[in-house]
Amino acid sequence: MSTGRASVFRSLGLLASASILICNIIGQGVFLKTRVMTCELGSALPVLGVWLAAGLLSLCGALSLGELGAMMPRSGGMYVFLRRAYGEVPAFAFGWMSFWVTGPAATAALAAGAAIFFNMLSNGALAGLHLPIEFLGLHLAITGLQLGALSLIAVGVLVNLFPVGVNGGVAAALMVTKLVLIAALCVAAFALAHGSWVHYASSASPATCIGVSGSLRYGAPALAAAFIAALYAYQGWSIITSVGGEIRNPARVIPLALWGSTLLVILCYLAVNAAYFFALTPREIAGLSPASSVAVAVIDRVFGTSGETIAAGLLFVSTVAALHTTILTDSRISFALTRDGVLFPAIGVTSRFGVPVRAILANGLVAAILATLGTFESLTNYFIFNIWLFNVATISALFVLRWREPNAERPYRTWGYPAVPAIFIVVALALLVQTFVSAPLDSSIGLAIVGVGVLFYFARAFIGASSPTRRALARRDPVEPGYRPRRPP
Repeated sequence: MSTGRASVFRSLGLLASASILICNIIGQGVFLKTRVMTCELGSALPVLGVWLAAGLLSLCGALSLGELGAMMPRSGGMYVFLRRAYGEVPAFAFGWMSFWVTGPAATAALAAGAAIFFNMLSNGALAGLHLPIEFLGLHLAITGLQLGALSLIAVGVLVNLFPVGVNGGVAAALMVTKLVLIAALCVAAFALAHGSWVHYASSASPATCIGVSGSLRYGAPALAAAFIAALYAYQGWSIITSVGGEIRNPARVIPLALWGSTLLVILCYLAVNAAYFFALTPREIAGLSPASSVAVAVIDRVFGTSGETIAAGLLFVSTVAALHTTILTDSRISFALTRDGVLFPAIGVTSRFGVPVRAILANGLVAAILATLGTFESLTNYFIFNIWLFNVATISALFVLRWREPNAERPYRTWGYPAVPAIFIVVALALLVQTFVSAPLDSSIGLAIVGVGVLFYFARAFIGASSPTRRALARRDPVEPGYRPRRPP
């Protein structure tokens, strides 16, 4: 393991980069959110329209982020962009949130979901496990599902300790498997479910929407709620910039991976949802149990009693793929903070293969603690507002840097500038307002978590934590060693 200056290797090509992005975006959301959206909007066409609109908004963000990623292809992604545009404090606030909240909570949630699907595949093998623990006079216990989640986190961490090129290959294999399974689901729904195009003209009823408050409200509130649900399924379109320091020819690969992968996911989501509504009526979709999934119901319709096992396999593969890439990308944000000397410098070193092993282990440890305590579900409610707040700040950095650094090297320039990033910012700001109005407590708690990070930053400065090493790092051009930007042919 290296004990000198941290450095990473550029080993990821276009296929690996796109695979990481697609695996991260397509997790559980597209299999779970259609029911809630149907309860909000009532029928198939409005739901499909919202899936398309949310995808186009994500595409606007991806097109805009491509310029920043090609301009600053360094490990850390949004942390690096925020630091260049606004300084250390906003960047540190983002990194703090990522290290303690968003990254570990997302990892814990994905691991918990994958454990549930594995339990279904193994006929309840995890449900019967129970591990009692005595600690400081306390009588604690870990359930089988928690053990399963911890095991999956451990495996994900172990795999990510291999060179990034190996993990790019793993992501590519998982992406192909995931897309093949999703394509099979769509074909089966249209060919074997005995559905009908008439379903697109029918509507759900409020009585069928169990556990969805204000069902079929119509108007702006329902549209906003459905839009936010769809955006949850698209979350992750920005993560490839987190491994920007490990991508070969980033000036070409980062923009292509961003908009190409996002387009593919949009098409995939539209196809999946079209299959849902062909196989099931809106009333049947809205009437599903909150603990169920539309994908499970469709597969049950096609394959009968064996459908649950097939559905569990699809969901398990999809969730494990997202878990793998979440650990991969979030650790690079933590690594970027430690490399710049602003958070736990001891974990900011790499192995001889250029892998930030200590950052990976640290992120895995925090995620394991959250999975054990079972607190990640509440945390996921708190960080949605923060994520979109930082998304707006990052895309706004495109305007800031165009104005402040007009002559900076830009191997790729955002298509449709300034309209494309402006559309993203305006719509995202409207969603932030709607989110704060509908969930003021969760949004406020999320902001408070970021506020604690800002206080921690200034506390470190107050006690003299700004070392000569950190100041030297702060003066470095924010590009990985050995990279020289060039315009693609």
